[in-house]
Amino acid sequence: MSENTFPLTKAELDSAFNDGHFATLFQPKLSLIDGRTLGVETYIRWHHPEMGTLLPGEFLAFVSEQRRMSDLTDLVLHEAARAASLWRSERRHWSVAVNLSGEDLEQPSLVDHLSDLFIAYAIPAEALAIDISESALTHENERRFHALETLRQAGIHIALDTSGIDLLPAERISARYFSELKIGGASLIKFSRSVAQAGKGLIAQRLDAAARHGLTVTATRVEDIHTVKPLADMGFSAVQGSFFRHPDTIEGLKSWSSDWLIPVLTDERPARTDTIARARATLADPDLLLFPEEELADPQPAKTAAEETPSEAQDATLAISPALPPNRPKRGRPCATRQTDDRKQIFFS
Repeated sequence: MSENTFPLTKAELDSAFNDGHFATLFQPKLSLIDGRTLGVETYIRWHHPEMGTLLPGEFLAFVSEQRRMSDLTDLVLHEAARAASLWRSERRHWSVAVNLSGEDLEQPSLVDHLSDLFIAYAIPAEALAIDISESALTHENERRFHALETLRQAGIHIALDTSGIDLLPAERISARYFSELKIGGASLIKFSRSVAQAGKGLIAQRLDAAARHGLTVTATRVEDIHTVKPLADMGFSAVQGSFFRHPDTIEGLKSWSSDWLIPVLTDERPARTDTIARARATLADPDLLLFPEEELADPQPAKTAAEETPSEAQDATLAISPALPPNRPKRGRPCATRQTDDRKQIFFS
């Protein structure tokens, strides 16, 4: 469950929609096979005029209380479609993923609405993708699974986003409902750093199930080079996280390139030092691009779920969020905490 701990008003929310205070960001997803950028995942922020930039956990509960979640979903879908159209005009055929909730899947008009977006922005179905949290499907709601099946039949890419917690029965993880499996969090990091765990545990079982059904597997929330290197050998085909790029604007990704990834994966130092410089310039934390002779002797041990910081825990629920800017204003108004429902655990992180 997420919490909204800041006092927001209906007038502020109306202003956010009317005056464009909501902003979408995009985080690249990279191939572990050839280093290409395969697509991006969409994130939402509220640039509040007094409180600064709000993360999803700080406002989604309130948006839901005001019955404006469908409006927010629509806003993000339009921005994702607009970005996909723009990038395709630049010959960047990236798939743009949007996190939806279980409630979104139950909307009878969802497929028609997506079809309208494809027409309006002149993009094919594969230009948009849907990420759905495993927690949104735990009640075995047949309407939601039927919606997933319908979307797959319409040619829409769907990823099941899981943190490695066993929620769905194995038979549900199939190409009938999904085309991709996303796995992230402290459980993934611990798994990736311990060769002894290979072939054991839930994540290994999920990887096996994905391979049997032809699903691609993406590792999310990857934070350092020591996590990246073992992933391809384990069966992961793609990766994303702040090691590569924090979520950024369309303009911020204008010069984005992932050409440097293959040397990182193969432990080969690029032949020219200017190649290294360009690679480091694209990273969220340039010092993390360490080649073999530069690497730290002892990587930090993986954190357990219990050891994660509060900010990491929020990221695990709402997907990864970049660090707050250092000049973010402090909030001074105390208020009661609002609990979110199933819908807020998911989306626009």
